[in-house]
Amino acid sequence: MAEQVLEEGLLYGLRMPVSYKSLEEESVRTIEAGLKRFPKAMRLFRKLQLDAETNTLLNLANFIAVRKLGYNDHGPIHARICAANGIRILNIIMESGEVELDSIRDLGMSEEDAYLIVVAACMLHDVGNAIHREEHEIFSVVCAKSLLDRLLADVYPEMPRRTEVLSQILHALYAHDHGENALTVEAAIVVVADGADITKGRGRLSFDLGKHDIHSISALSIESVEIQKGSTKPIEIHVTMSNSAGIYQVQETLGKKVAMSPLRDYVEIVADLTPPKEIPEQRVLDRIVFSDGKYKSS
Repeated sequence: MAEQVLEEGLLYGLRMPVSYKSLEEESVRTIEAGLKRFPKAMRLFRKLQLDAETNTLLNLANFIAVRKLGYNDHGPIHARICAANGIRILNIIMESGEVELDSIRDLGMSEEDAYLIVVAACMLHDVGNAIHREEHEIFSVVCAKSLLDRLLADVYPEMPRRTEVLSQILHALYAHDHGENALTVEAAIVVVADGADITKGRGRLSFDLGKHDIHSISALSIESVEIQKGSTKPIEIHVTMSNSAGIYQVQETLGKKVAMSPLRDYVEIVADLTPPKEIPEQRVLDRIVFSDGKYKSS
């Protein structure tokens, strides 16, 4: 399952697969389309896109998570894919009318505020990895607080509203890694949006660095993830796999996050092996050897 990688734009020595970079570009288009009606949310997203501190923290998150620990991507591409997923989920929730947003119902905020909270939290949820993977959600709160104090000032000139919005973003950051900590629907959206980024491009980084275990192998088996309006539940997340090993990602990454979040009753996950009845499952590797304390593909 070799895949072309980009030679340019190296992030601390990490080469991004072409398919993953394309997914990032698609995600940015999804975000901008979803925020067209919301100038405040769009302004903050564009600030985050261009902000040197934000992008440096996201790149450093990959330095720690991927280069040092062998995890899947936790950097700028993952942040944008997560934000696009958040937009898709929020769009479905708003259209269905089956779920009330805490920011609107309880805090008197607007629909625009809710979109801004979700997008900002999705973009910043992993910046704490720049410090350490352990308790990274707490470090994300610390890093994002000073960053957002600077970027939110001209978006929300009024201190009370700015403080309310900031607190909701920080809550989502703190709660994103374990769904049971999410006390708001907005935070739950971030949990599920994060869990839905399980495509093979994200797993390519750790695999190419020599991590050949069920985490990387299963990640390389996920061809696509689509978030759409469901037939039995408001939200359906459809996962397409080229190898049945991908079920590990579906169950242990996405499934666990959905099951522990306040959105568990509104989300259905459907995973298919494709193409059905046409060709055998694609091999991720042919051989694996354990040597020098590591599993290697040859």
